[in-house]
Amino acid sequence: MKHLFPILLLLAPLFAGAQESDSTGFLRPPYLHRGDTVGIVSPAGKLPLKTDTAKIRQRFESWGLHVKFGPHCADREQPYFAGTDEERAADLQAMIDDESVKAVIACRGGYGSVRLLPLVDLARLRERPKWVVGFSDITMLHLALRKLRIESIHGPMPAGFDFDGKEDPSAESLRQALFGETVCIEVEPHPLNQPGTASGCLSGGNLTVIRSADGTPEELTAEEPTVLLIEEVGEFVYRIDRLMQSLTRSGRLGSLKAILVGHFSDMVGMKKFGVADAYAIISSYTRPLGIPVVFGFPAGHAEPNLAVYLGRRVTVSVDDEGARVEFVPQN
Repeated sequence: MKHLFPILLLLAPLFAGAQESDSTGFLRPPYLHRGDTVGIVSPAGKLPLKTDTAKIRQRFESWGLHVKFGPHCADREQPYFAGTDEERAADLQAMIDDESVKAVIACRGGYGSVRLLPLVDLARLRERPKWVVGFSDITMLHLALRKLRIESIHGPMPAGFDFDGKEDPSAESLRQALFGETVCIEVEPHPLNQPGTASGCLSGGNLTVIRSADGTPEELTAEEPTVLLIEEVGEFVYRIDRLMQSLTRSGRLGSLKAILVGHFSDMVGMKKFGVADAYAIISSYTRPLGIPVVFGFPAGHAEPNLAVYLGRRVTVSVDDEGARVEFVPQN
């Protein structure tokens, strides 16, 4: 299904220090300024051989930022992971504890972030909040930060930046989010959209990772008004149906205020399951809810993958003209 490119509206950064956000009770890390330092780590899978860390450094430096790479960021000694659990956890903890680092950015996803949770002290970010950035497998870190009531950024990771000279709207959206410029994302109309207006705390990420957290301390619950973002890649569509069944039967889906359906990329088994795509499955579950639902939201494993603030209160408006997701500013 064709994904339509959204319009990103910007606002100059207004806040220099960490503050509690307006009504969600989440801590908001300070936005970045030129001259700040970001730390890049690999909490999960090892980097592809083609990854050019020099170009990654250059991209951040072009934004006026300094870069620190974790010692095992490009480690390839393990069969799958970028270092042992202990090594990856130590890299992540060092960036959390380093006062000079203002944002911790996952270089790639894959699998493995959950293995670090017993080994790192994310609660230190309550004392000195800083942005944690990534998507896909990094959803597990976002869920842990949600329990700690700390905002984070669901967005593109450096291993996926486009360095071939073309424009890179995904990377640019990350720059905008880090510098506090993102206030609204507008999305073109989609035939499966459901109209309405609602507000809530933006949560979510990768659908499989969200459901894998059920029964754990990182489980995503919706006691407060919640807007759920979901995306997925490379799954059989019958598994998407299973995940949506689980969300429905748990009561989780029915407690949401709005849903943002991001990219569902490289899905498998549509013909066998008798559907056109994964969106058709998701729509069959969201249609009866009577809440705003946005299909084709630009987040996930396809382009563009725009950065959004998790833990931030958002207002979702959907009508025949399209959809608008506004990030509520601090008072």
